[in-house]
Amino acid sequence: MAVASGSPDKHNPVAGILWMIGAACCFAASLSLVKALQDDGMTPFQAVLFRQVFGLAIFIPIILRVGVKSLKTPVPHRHCMRAVFGFLGMCTGYYSLTMINVADSVALQFTLPIFTMMFAIWLLKERLHSHRLIATLIGFGGVLLIVRPGFADINLGVPLALAAAAFYAISDTMSRWLARDDAFTSIMMWNFIFIIPLAAVPSAYFWVTPDTNLWMQVLGFAIAGVGAQFCLTRSFGLAEASLVSPILFLRLPLIAVIAFLVWGQTTEIWTWLGAAVIFVATTWMTRVETKIVAKTQ
Repeated sequence: MAVASGSPDKHNPVAGILWMIGAACCFAASLSLVKALQDDGMTPFQAVLFRQVFGLAIFIPIILRVGVKSLKTPVPHRHCMRAVFGFLGMCTGYYSLTMINVADSVALQFTLPIFTMMFAIWLLKERLHSHRLIATLIGFGGVLLIVRPGFADINLGVPLALAAAAFYAISDTMSRWLARDDAFTSIMMWNFIFIIPLAAVPSAYFWVTPDTNLWMQVLGFAIAGVGAQFCLTRSFGLAEASLVSPILFLRLPLIAVIAFLVWGQTTEIWTWLGAAVIFVATTWMTRVETKIVAKTQ
């Protein structure tokens, strides 16, 4: 999930690229840690709860520095809606990691930009340009390469990974909607405030007490999650989205290496091919969007 600023506050492509590499590393670390925590018995609901609670603790000093007044919002109901879809995205995404290859889950969630485009047309009333439709169809072809219906066993993890991308896309679209009225700090803080009770209820019902030696992993998971969001936001603030967005695809090779070293999971050639197709489609769409914006300014 990302909240990209509309225009860079200080154009610095090199710094933007480095921040995006940092975001990719943090995302890979976050997914690896949550996969390990779930292997040790933690539920996806608890993973979301702990990430948000620790993330809130990390974020509070920032709020204190900028001032509590920055949390004022004229649209609290939209923050609640965004939190609901963000919560669903995390739960479905994390649960998919327990059912399919980690790299497959990550590759399927590369469809997020395509889903975001679809929901932006619906929620933000953006126009459906031909290049968006072409990118969507190409991206769907990439999904079919990864899933290979009829040629590979498909379990619940596949639709869960795709559902996670769709839920995250709605959450990201809501972020863009909220950015019209609220500051980034307000959007982040209200997200923590609303998701914590959403995650607390099912966590209490399905509670599994983590072993004492897992708490450092939980902390690392939360830090990596917040770090990914921070790096992502800084990157979009320093460089154009068309330049830095494709770098986020580094998540796949990073997570594939970790999955092989830690869990002995190998990534099939179809996953790489499908991810490459989705990568080309979304990168092309992003570059065309940037050119269109440049012409209208």
